[in-house]
Amino acid sequence: MLSMRGGRFWSSFFFPKMLSETLVEYILLACALLSIFLPTLGGKVAMPVLHLFARWIRWFLFAAIFAFVLHITEWSTRPEWVHFVFGGLLWFLLETAYNWVAIKALSTSDLPLFPSFRINNDGDEWPADKQLLELKDWLRKEDYKRISALKAELFEGTYLRASIYESSDQLTRIQVLFIPKRKGESAACFSINTIGKDGERLITDNHFLPFGGYYPENWNQSRKPLVGSLPRLLRQHYKRLVKCEIAPVPFEDTPIDELNDQQRVLERLNTEIGFLVPRAEQEEMGKISSDGRYRLWKEMWMLAYFGKSVS
Repeated sequence: MLSMRGGRFWSSFFFPKMLSETLVEYILLACALLSIFLPTLGGKVAMPVLHLFARWIRWFLFAAIFAFVLHITEWSTRPEWVHFVFGGLLWFLLETAYNWVAIKALSTSDLPLFPSFRINNDGDEWPADKQLLELKDWLRKEDYKRISALKAELFEGTYLRASIYESSDQLTRIQVLFIPKRKGESAACFSINTIGKDGERLITDNHFLPFGGYYPENWNQSRKPLVGSLPRLLRQHYKRLVKCEIAPVPFEDTPIDELNDQQRVLERLNTEIGFLVPRAEQEEMGKISSDGRYRLWKEMWMLAYFGKSVS
């Protein structure tokens, strides 16, 4: 009886007079499976957009199942579309609550927001991953020279690793960042830098972790989290370089000095603007201000569902 009523619900609400009840149930099952397998596939083929599709599908399924339960149990006699909309809003509230808890935990944790890098002499620069090793070969073929290996400690025994490459004309540097994940795995992100003779800096990256803060005025920053391919990201960087009309000059600072200087500039700027709490007050109030937490929450949503940054 419940199955028959459920089938009538799906067919009348989502696909009126178009599809059979059984076919609708298969479609919903397929959506559930896609929400599980798309993120895995996206990681294997370097297509972050599949993660976005999975999140939207997950949101739709939650709202649909919520409406289905209310219809079956007859807890509410309102129209099914009202239940569906309310279920979507409930998902939004639940995920928002989770994100706010995560932001508060980050603010009060010992995790450094702008970690200091040091030279990596441990020989663990590149993870033993086939795709990453192919990327390493591609950089060598494109005449990008590895000039430094760096690492920064996030927690005890957990490190953020960076491999720095420079073009043959010394006008472009590529930072390959290996962000630690569960089970000892790493996710690779790329940051491409070019500096101008007047001190301006052109940066194109595909970082997927939310930042939410502010950048200096002379930094022309573009975040492309949906671009998983370094060659494609590099092409976009060079197109931006032509449009911005920046006169590039060779890098003078060593990679470790440059990267740590960027970290200090960002931390100082975001403290002055009010995104971060001054160090003297962080023990009591946490590292991120109330305005900063709101911006960080907004960026988490934008990145998760639209692949865009608000920074």
